[in-house]
Amino acid sequence: MEIRRIDSAYKERIIEIFSMSFEYFEPEESEYFFSDPSLWDYVWGAFDRERLVAAYISYKYLAKIRNRIFECRYVEAVATLPEYRNGGITRKILLRDIEEAKDRGVHFIMLDPFKHDFYVKLGFGLGFESLEYTFDYSLLSGDLEEDNLKLVSGKLFEKDEMRELISQTRKTLWETSRYTEAIEIDACSQEIFHRKDLFGAVAIDDRGLSHGMMIYGKKERKMVIESFAFIDLAGLYALKRFLLNHRDQIATFEMRKMPPDFPVELLFHSRWQAGRELKIMDASSRMVRVLDPLPVVSRLMDTSPSESVVLKIKDRLLPENNVKIAIGNGKAEISEAVEDFEIEISDLATLLTGRLSPMRLWRLGKLRVGPWKNIPWGISEPPGKVRILESIFPGVITHNAI
Repeated sequence: MEIRRIDSAYKERIIEIFSMSFEYFEPEESEYFFSDPSLWDYVWGAFDRERLVAAYISYKYLAKIRNRIFECRYVEAVATLPEYRNGGITRKILLRDIEEAKDRGVHFIMLDPFKHDFYVKLGFGLGFESLEYTFDYSLLSGDLEEDNLKLVSGKLFEKDEMRELISQTRKTLWETSRYTEAIEIDACSQEIFHRKDLFGAVAIDDRGLSHGMMIYGKKERKMVIESFAFIDLAGLYALKRFLLNHRDQIATFEMRKMPPDFPVELLFHSRWQAGRELKIMDASSRMVRVLDPLPVVSRLMDTSPSESVVLKIKDRLLPENNVKIAIGNGKAEISEAVEDFEIEISDLATLLTGRLSPMRLWRLGKLRVGPWKNIPWGISEPPGKVRILESIFPGVITHNAI
């Protein structure tokens, strides 16, 4: 089996493999995606003789983690013909992509997995949080604060005004948001403007500056909101006003990719009324793979604590990452000292992004020290070293807005 980089000459064959692998894949809707030149920088194929039997698409991706910008690789899609599955092909291609990414100074690979457990074994951890809301129109509260903003709405397909407003809002969110915003290649970020079923709504002030936006589709009295983001509360109230204006057209709503600290109190009057309820589902999916722990720990740690912790990292895929790192006193460095904790590389990802705090990881037995299986689940004092690590890597609200 030969693994090598491939270009757009293999587009039709890749589409065929994806069509055989994913029942939700629509070749017609993906034409723009596969035709964009930005897609083809990091596409890999597996060949049996000269027959392409598996395809792997990754691309450059900028992401904010703890408000620091990292260049990452994002794995967009992986597919193998049925007769070639369970032979380790995905693992082999991933290793090639990792090798090249590390040579270019990339420290993270991210993906939204088709098989979560499979990627955990390859060292990926669930790094960000996302919720999904489903609710009846009647649960929206009718009270509105004065926002003094203008709402502009319309289809996204071939509409320059909406494209400009949405792009402007995304840029502002990247620059100001405390969530985990990201910048994708054009093939992905511009794809929404080529979908005929999507609409946009943007709240702008009298200077033309964006304060909030939503991207949505609607069918059979249901509105599916793919993206809902606001820069300030005025933007939130303007978008709420837009939702309330659909009383006669929309019966139910579904809001996807919502942050865990979304102010539900400002959108709904209650979570239940007359048999109608607000349903909140954990829709977290973005997984993170740390490629080189030491430089990432150094960039993301709080350098102010004066005490240190020695962390032993276990990486079953990349043996060079099986190291001990002393963290604290303003620096991180490779150490031969006795470790205070042992952690899998997949769990290290959740620690570094802030999705799980050291305290939470310790209670879950993911920060292993001593008789970790007997950690009390109720109220108890954690070891002092856990508190030190908590000061170096405090838990934060995470949310990937893409």
